[in-house]
Amino acid sequence: MRILFLTNFYPPYERGGYEQLCQEVAEALKRRGNAVAVLTSNGGVNSAIALEDEGVYRLLNTEVDLRPYRATLGFFLGRQRRLQETFSCFQKTVANFQPDILFVWGMWNLPRELLVLAESMRDLKVVYYIADYWPALPNAYVLHWQEPARHWYTSLPKTFLGWMALRILARTDRSPTLDFKHAICVSKAVRQRLVEAGLPLDNAQVIYNGIDLQPFLAARKSRKRQNTDHLKLLYAGRLSPEKGVHTAIEAVAQLVYRGHQVDLTIVGSGPSEYLRRLRDLCEKLRLADRVIFRGRVFRSQMPDIMAQFDVLVFPSVWPEPLPRIVQEAMAVGLVVVSTDVGGMPEILEDGVNGLMFSAGDALGLAARVEELVSNVSLHRQLTDAALDTVKEKFDIRRMINEIETYLQGVLV
Repeated sequence: MRILFLTNFYPPYERGGYEQLCQEVAEALKRRGNAVAVLTSNGGVNSAIALEDEGVYRLLNTEVDLRPYRATLGFFLGRQRRLQETFSCFQKTVANFQPDILFVWGMWNLPRELLVLAESMRDLKVVYYIADYWPALPNAYVLHWQEPARHWYTSLPKTFLGWMALRILARTDRSPTLDFKHAICVSKAVRQRLVEAGLPLDNAQVIYNGIDLQPFLAARKSRKRQNTDHLKLLYAGRLSPEKGVHTAIEAVAQLVYRGHQVDLTIVGSGPSEYLRRLRDLCEKLRLADRVIFRGRVFRSQMPDIMAQFDVLVFPSVWPEPLPRIVQEAMAVGLVVVSTDVGGMPEILEDGVNGLMFSAGDALGLAARVEELVSNVSLHRQLTDAALDTVKEKFDIRRMINEIETYLQGVLV
């Protein structure tokens, strides 16, 4: 097969695990003898990085520039030119590479008109891999103008310009209608949410994502015996309000108040405003010696880092599609204590291979962690069952097999 991935971002530029997984799948399909290329945006690319490197074409313009001031000015200056440049790059890449399949991966901040064009090409099969909710969201320009300004001194100008921009968008832009004839969803929860939004995805195939188990199983063997007298909690991921990290900090305060020896390490980065809010919360709750902000780390370091902890706290309030960090924690041997949002019930069964609580409920989170203190055998029961789950359902080799089989079926 000749497969052209279309994705908004691609490593080394990453906004999260979505881009990493795209690279893992692309490279795996290539190792299996398929001809694979990636067409992505030039957004976030350092000038030192070649724009064309081993079949990765970083040519497309994002709709909204990733630099805030250019995002605002770019709407009024050069928007149509950038769109035409993106169309031209897309058509040239398709003509040169001649793919059998356009594998649409991530489309946030790319013009969806590209997909209308792709679906109209007679000899090109368009397959969607949907692991977030972009098909049901407004385009990136609408989202940009709806967001509040980052600074007080830009609030009034953005409000005025946003009023003008949204009127222009309402008059000139229409969300394109897409067929989604061939589509894969990462979880049943994602498919259901998009169907409820009116998208024709009832027959989309669900293929769970997965992880390379080997480094996490190796780290699991190096784990020291769990100490229920002093639980080490970990949060790893993006630091933003919808991830609910503040709930984890509030739960730690409750546990400390009840006399438990616990600490929380936060791994990840995010908007400075939210990070400042989290630090202020720690100061207010007198948790300076209980909560550690470690910042962002390389993905290759995560197995060994995770092996140093007892519990992964996953307090997201956003309907998570199917987070791989949870699968990784299960493989390493951490108990996962998570909210029941999005696709989480497709990974965890409460009381069987993990513990769950309601989103935003710090007291509920504290109570679930407290169960691990009072029930010494519970940790082992949960982690043993979690290992069985991740081996059976979330091995990336299973994911690649299912994706390759699906793509081959599309060409028949």
